Amino acid sequence: MTYELYANFADIVNIYNQKHLVGNSHDLKKAFDFANKYHAGMVRGTGEPFINHPLRVAKLIAEWGFDTDVISAALIHDVVEEGGKPLSLVRSKFNANIASIVESVTNMSEQSFTKWPGGRPLRVLSGELRNPEKMNYKALYVKIAERIDNLSTVSGISEESAYHMALHTRKIVVPMVRSANAFHFADMLEDLCFQVEHPQMYEEMGDQYNTILKANSRKCGEALEILSTVFSPGQSMVSSEPVNSSRYIEEFKCDLRSLISIYRQLSQSADNIIEDWRTLFCKENIPLYDLTLIVSNELSGEGSPVKPNDVFFECFTKALSQKGFYLIRHGYTTYKDTDYFLIADDMDNLYRLFVRTSHDYQRFIYGKIVDEDSSRFMETVIDVSSTDAVSNKIKVFKNDGSSIEIDKGATVLDFAFYVHTELGLHFDYATKNESKTKLDKHTKLNDGDMITVIANENIKPDISWFKHAKTNRAIECLIHYFSKNGNN
Repeated sequence: MTYELYANFADIVNIYNQKHLVGNSHDLKKAFDFANKYHAGMVRGTGEPFINHPLRVAKLIAEWGFDTDVISAALIHDVVEEGGKPLSLVRSKFNANIASIVESVTNMSEQSFTKWPGGRPLRVLSGELRNPEKMNYKALYVKIAERIDNLSTVSGISEESAYHMALHTRKIVVPMVRSANAFHFADMLEDLCFQVEHPQMYEEMGDQYNTILKANSRKCGEALEILSTVFSPGQSMVSSEPVNSSRYIEEFKCDLRSLISIYRQLSQSADNIIEDWRTLFCKENIPLYDLTLIVSNELSGEGSPVKPNDVFFECFTKALSQKGFYLIRHGYTTYKDTDYFLIADDMDNLYRLFVRTSHDYQRFIYGKIVDEDSSRFMETVIDVSSTDAVSNKIKVFKNDGSSIEIDKGATVLDFAFYVHTELGLHFDYATKNESKTKLDKHTKLNDGDMITVIANENIKPDISWFKHAKTNRAIECLIHYFSKNGNN
């Protein structure tokens, strides 16, 4: 996939507004103006204005759903390291959270370390690096975005500098990312490092992969179409008998394998990877696609009679096995961090299929931060506890016509938190069924109601809001808010 080099501040604001129903884009403008001022006249090795780099980094951070402080820190993250300005200047202009993120990003730089004789840094790593529990996770994601951009634009720096950047990323940054359980980003960074450190092998492997895909494109296309149909959300009749568990399916994804993933797999069976990879890299040995079946969070509770893998097995038994697919084995990825089912079509093309709940899929992408800061992080992450899962439910509609299931007895405040954490935290009033009557937080929901929530960013929760919160999600979001902000 071609890396998108173009980014501007308007893109970032648009993405931010899409991700956050209530927010403060004025602070983003302040950060952009600050970065623009202190990077004025600076040029990257590629010949482009330096400001393009923090803009691309901030755009990635915005796309990942982070809040104003993290996007602001991404915009100004290089003012200290590359702009040569003191951290005290950042502290004087921005809040402590932003300054802390910038400081941590700077501390994770390869310039904080000596050169790499013997493959290890001479300087003793800082406490933050030696102790993952002290890690500033939000700073880590800014570092991830920074490295994605830097490693994707190495044409403007010397081969030696690019090599040292990749080495530092692989030896220092990637282990930190793995310790945060952000396995998707770890693989992305490792793939970029592989491309920089072994460019010829990377290119040759890419060519061979494309050749195999092209030779099997017709059959793989047919197989992927069948898989997409069988795993279509809500599909109940994909064979002669109903697949009852299909109602738990939320999404089906199909991705090409990363070359670093293929390289790791080949390394496990090769005596000499440099000499043997061409022979081993064939469709008989290497799954050509990674498939992900995403199922409802309902299946993650201990009391759930249906487990995530049960959905796959029922779909496979009642539908896929009748269409020429066969199950080879259950396996684990190289790092043993996740398991998959190895399946094949009737022409022996191999596929790795991962089964994850929607929350587990978010964890795979973003790591521990999904659990540790879910109420301030991704609007798509809605952590429904097992208590919520087994409660009596009613169906309530949003004003766009989509519906959510929520506990019977829940209030319009609970509804706001289910739609988006920020919407709940800045709740002003709600309306029902297109009426103009303003409903207060305590108003109970009825089955079939269509609710519109009006938020005001100047409104913040007080302790009395707890008496209007009836669901675990709303209560947990309020607890998190007060633990961070106190009862102001």
